[in-house]
Parts: sequence; C-alpha cells; structure tokens
Amino acid sequence: MSSKRKGFTLIELLVVIAIIAVLIGLLLPAVQKVREAAARMKCANSLKNLGLACHSFHDTNLRFPYGVDRTGQWLGWAVVLMPYYEQGSIYNLAVTSINTARVNPVPFLICPSDPRGLAPITLADGSTYSWPTSYSAITGFDRWGKGYAGNPATLSGAYPAEGIISGRTDLKAGKVSMTGVTDGLSNTLLIGELPFLDGSTTQAVSYYASLNNDALIGVANTSLIRNTETANARFQNDGGPPCPSVAYFGQGNLINHCHYNHIWSFHTGGANFAFGDGSIHFISYTGSQAIIPMATRAGGEVIDSNLF
Repeated sequence: MSSKRKGFTLIELLVVIAIIAVLIGLLLPAVQKVREAAARMKCANSLKNLGLACHSFHDTNLRFPYGVDRTGQWLGWAVVLMPYYEQGSIYNLAVTSINTARVNPVPFLICPSDPRGLAPITLADGSTYSWPTSYSAITGFDRWGKGYAGNPATLSGAYPAEGIISGRTDLKAGKVSMTGVTDGLSNTLLIGELPFLDGSTTQAVSYYASLNNDALIGVANTSLIRNTETANARFQNDGGPPCPSVAYFGQGNLINHCHYNHIWSFHTGGANFAFGDGSIHFISYTGSQAIIPMATRAGGEVIDSNLF
C-alpha cells in the first residue's frame, strides 16, 4: 500500500506568502488614509469648538478676544477662551498665575495628525515649562498685525491687525465686535493650523498660554520667527539659506525652520480653517494667494466662495 503525505509544498507556501504580502501592501495605505481622515476630522472638530468658544466669548464680552491680553498675566486667546471649552479650572489658575497654569496639558489643543503627539516644552532638567498648541489665531496679513502692502499699524505701540482676533497687542488696539466684521463672518478667517515650534523655552513658538510665545499667524507674514532654514533662534542669521521675505500659506515640515513662519499642517494637501461664523473649511495649498483677502475683517474684497 502506498501512503500520501498531506501538506503544502515549498512552492505553494512561497506563493501563499507572496499573496499575503501583496494584500498587506495594498491594505496598509488604505488603513493610513482612514487614520488620516479620522485625524483630520478630529482636528476640524477642535477648530469648530474653538470657533464656537469665540462666539460664546463675544456673547459675554461683546467683542472677540485679543490675540494676547498684555494686562496682568499676558494671557493668550486660547487661555481666555478656556471657560468656553470646558477648561475653566486652568483658566482660573491662569488669571492668578500663568506659571502655574501652563504646566497643565490640554490634549484638545494638539492636532492628532502631529507625529510628535502631546509634547511639552521642557526645561534643562526635563521638567515641563509649558504646553503648546497646534492652532493659531489668524490676525490678518501679518503675524503680529503690523500691516502689509500699504496697511501699516495705525496705533503707536499697538498692532490692531486686519483680522477678527487682534495681533500682539495691549488694550489700546481697540475692540473687534461682530458688527466690525463688515466683510462678513462667513468670508473671514478666524483660526488656522500651525504645528508648534519646539526648542528652548525662549525660542519655542505657540504656547497655548502665550506669554511671549504667541499662537498667532498671518496669511502673508513679514514678521519672521526664523530668518534661515537652519536658524535655531528668533531673528538669528546663522548663514544658512534665507527664508522668503514674505511667508505664505503652503506646505511645510519640521526640518526646514522657514516653515514656522507660515500656516501649514500635517494633513495632506492643505489645512483646516475656522471662519468667523464658526464654519470649518479645508483649504488646499493651491489657495495660498486666494486666502489673503479672507484674512481681513473689513477690507471690502470680493470673496469667491468656490475657493473653500
């Protein structure tokens, strides 16, 4: 009697392994796309809540928040809004001592697409100095509201900016209410994305607490955080390749430090924006010039809604 051994031959096994490898190769990109879509949606939801918080703040104070309120603890717009997005306990600490408040993480303020995750700015001993944010208020053309293309600051010592949320300012800059947004809330940018710049405590940018590390950005920045691609300090010229003199919305990365001068995100192809009416739109990088008129609250520009 003859006996037959049951099992796979080596060739059959190799074929099965190859098929599995191909299927995995096809599946992984799909999984990554689903994850990114979910992260982008979560980021948009955070911006939505920040936009609604701005409206709740306006209902209470009859104005939108300042970019930085430099009376008292120098609170940034993200801290001032905290009572309106369920972070009132941190806000209560901040009005007394910003140093005590800023060591508390706020996961809500970090875009889940950032590969660094929720990462603090640390001191030399490794202790937490402050926590950053992925979201920056859009102050108009320039990061600190100094004006652009014939729009200089009109108040000595204060930068009122052209946007809904004012720039780096004290209370002299004036109040912006809904009635002051004559271009229309649905046509005017409010908050956008900008991955935080880490580094030493004096050189990092986008603390949610602000201090002197403001989470503010414009659509055509002439106030540059980095002057060269390799500079590791504010306004430093280390001889590296110079940054563009005007930094527009466009693609970015964590390697070239010039990208900390403009709006960008870790999403593919563009970034999320909250508009003045609380709506959220994803705008492609191809719209780097098109969004410029959307940054002004009273510029009188005609906005093509097809752009967003």
